[in-house]
Amino acid sequence: MTTTVVDWTPPVSDLGAVYADRARRAQTAMENAGVSQATFLSSGRHLFTDMDPVVWLTGFKPMRQAAVVVSRDAELVVYAQGEWEAGRARRTGTTAKVEAVDDPFAAAANHLAGLLGGSKKLPVGTAGARKLNTVEYRAVASDGAYALVGIDTELDAQARLKDELEMAQYRRACEIAEIAFDALRDRLRVGMTDVEAEAIVERALRELGADDAFVFLSASTRNRAVQRPWGRVLMPGDVLLTELSPCVGSVFAQICRSVAFGTPSKEVVHDHELLTQLMAAGVAECRAGNRVCDVVAAMDAPLIAQGLEKYTKPPFMRVRGHGMGFGSVAPGDIVSKNTLELRAGDTFVLHPNQALPGAGYLMCGEPMIVGETTGEIVTGRIAGLEVVEA
Repeated sequence: MTTTVVDWTPPVSDLGAVYADRARRAQTAMENAGVSQATFLSSGRHLFTDMDPVVWLTGFKPMRQAAVVVSRDAELVVYAQGEWEAGRARRTGTTAKVEAVDDPFAAAANHLAGLLGGSKKLPVGTAGARKLNTVEYRAVASDGAYALVGIDTELDAQARLKDELEMAQYRRACEIAEIAFDALRDRLRVGMTDVEAEAIVERALRELGADDAFVFLSASTRNRAVQRPWGRVLMPGDVLLTELSPCVGSVFAQICRSVAFGTPSKEVVHDHELLTQLMAAGVAECRAGNRVCDVVAAMDAPLIAQGLEKYTKPPFMRVRGHGMGFGSVAPGDIVSKNTLELRAGDTFVLHPNQALPGAGYLMCGEPMIVGETTGEIVTGRIAGLEVVEA
């Protein structure tokens, strides 16, 4: 267990060049959408499986409302709510101009109105507007002062190829997820509560440099799903499930683990080994040119071969993995209806987490990078079932 906060610096020689390239890609997205100016928006309410355009463009993760105005010929301007938020934005290394204002959305709207010269016919691109509430959206729309055009799809396409900063942050997030789980595993014991167990994980992740974390952790003798801890005392016969998703910089990563307390039943051992087989089959298909549905088909095949086809669908499972923010979340959810073609460098968590007839719900998941011939498991392994002596 660490005792001091680890100060990690990404091995990137020129952060300014990285953010300048993101600005160019944002402008390309605008051109593809047919707009000459746009505003990138964040409410400060973040979802780890979704893109936040402000975070991706500037590296600044706002805790309040924030907006970035982007035009084809002018510099980027970040409007942050208050001087404290503006100071945080300036420390990211972004090349954008940062201004502290009381109302970032109104400030962005006034800026855009000035760029348009009062014309209501010219379109203004927006990214992130779909996550705003009605009051926030009206502030951006400025009572119809201009026509808003969503450019989220075009921006996601430009952001899909992860740059060197994102890849470094992704690998570091994977690394600290493993270290935090090891810290938990070393301290797990019969008689502690699931809340205490999660506290160990949360502390380890923060001390290792995670600036955000999404953690599920729960236990039962037969799990139906993973959930938030509620105070259960961990006892022999329990199976603890945890999903660790730390964020480093602007990038999330995730691992999924199962831990048996005491000697696991034959059903638990068998079903978890089956999940690792599903995982290995999926990893082999995580190569450029394959479709997402091809990966899913490979993972489902061992279940179908054993007459368990109904367990390849809800309510026994939800997805076989998913992309993670705050940049592009392509290729999206790893599900059979997703026909998107994988590209080299795509990142996502692959997990055959599901319920099976013998042991109930179990977890097994690793962070992936799509390669030319096969997928790279960033953690270097498919984790097996862990056992805590009772």
